[in-house]
Amino acid sequence: MNDIQNILDSTFPFVESLLKEYGEFYPLASAINSDGKVEQILLEEDEEIDFPESVSVLGELKKELRWRKNDFKAVAIFYDVNLKENNTSAIAVSVEHEREKEAFIFYYPYQLIDGNLVYGESWKVVAEMQIFGN
Repeated sequence: MNDIQNILDSTFPFVESLLKEYGEFYPLASAINSDGKVEQILLEEDEEIDFPESVSVLGELKKELRWRKNDFKAVAIFYDVNLKENNTSAIAVSVEHEREKEAFIFYYPYQLIDGNLVYGESWKVVAEMQIFGN
């Protein structure tokens, strides 16, 4: 899980800065490459669509990661969610490692108060492998 922690440590501050500046963020992904370095996953910009739906960006990130999965040891997709049961927002991080049989989604509930992020108690759930599975 060190690879996953490295992704979280390097990408989470960027996500926090986006939330503080804009109050939201588009889904984004990071991965540990074969050299053990954190790599940001970039998508080609669609010049016909100024503001794509987050679900579309999420789908494109998953496609890109599946296509390049042999280049990576671990992957993480960060996205902003609204939790209806708690009536709060959360940073969701879907993580997978090539050596694991299960994926996980970490949830970090937050509130943006006077430009500062205040976190609630985080948790994780087991999820189906979508990148390294099959």
